[in-house]
Amino acid sequence: MNNLINSSSQPKEGAFGIKTQDNYTFLAAPELLTEVNNKWFEPAHWQKNNAITGTSKGRYTTYFIKYEHAGSSLKMVLRHYYRGGMVRYFSKDKFLYTGLTKTRVYQEFELLQHMTELGLPVPRPIAGMISKHLGVWCMNDILIEQIENASDGFHALKKAPLSSNIWQNIGQVIKMFHKNGIYHADLNIHNILIKQPSNEVFLIDFDRCEKKAPDTHWQTQNLDRLKRSLEKEKRLHSTFNYSEQDWQCLLTGYQK
Repeated sequence: MNNLINSSSQPKEGAFGIKTQDNYTFLAAPELLTEVNNKWFEPAHWQKNNAITGTSKGRYTTYFIKYEHAGSSLKMVLRHYYRGGMVRYFSKDKFLYTGLTKTRVYQEFELLQHMTELGLPVPRPIAGMISKHLGVWCMNDILIEQIENASDGFHALKKAPLSSNIWQNIGQVIKMFHKNGIYHADLNIHNILIKQPSNEVFLIDFDRCEKKAPDTHWQTQNLDRLKRSLEKEKRLHSTFNYSEQDWQCLLTGYQK
């Protein structure tokens, strides 16, 4: 069964389409909706087609993919959703299905689309998949745009100090998100990308993030979370190039 749903009839912002096929529901940019299928979310499929250009290994593996589409190369990042906390020992990637709009991938996809329309520096969402199991459980996968020539703040700081201008850029970018009511649930140095040679700053990984009314309370907590992550990495890595002066530069940018 294949059912295309007009995105304008859905309770969301932005132009992306929805397609159901057997036990799968797909989200995608309109120009890709007819092409996307479950194989797009299987690393083995891309490996078979020599389309995997790299990986990023943390607790789990993220895949970088190059897909030739409409005469141009589409560079994507494939990420599977896993559970956190103690519950992951019982079910590492199956979530209770309570409706499409409540799935992790739908909420992140919609938020990324919203932020893209606002002009915020985030990767563009490309496609997502919800696969149902026994009608009660589901798994989630997402494909997003790859920000080329960029490294995350953690690895950048392991190599060398960042200039005061880059720290101010980071502060200014965070302020842009806060002014637009975007709450990043896991704002840490790993989720900040710095693109070279322009020194543009992007935020990534918006799983469990949300839109909120701008408020200094949660905004301050958000900044405190980032500061704790920097201090933690400083304690753990002797080569981590971060100082209190860097944080003051970030705050200068944030307050501009």
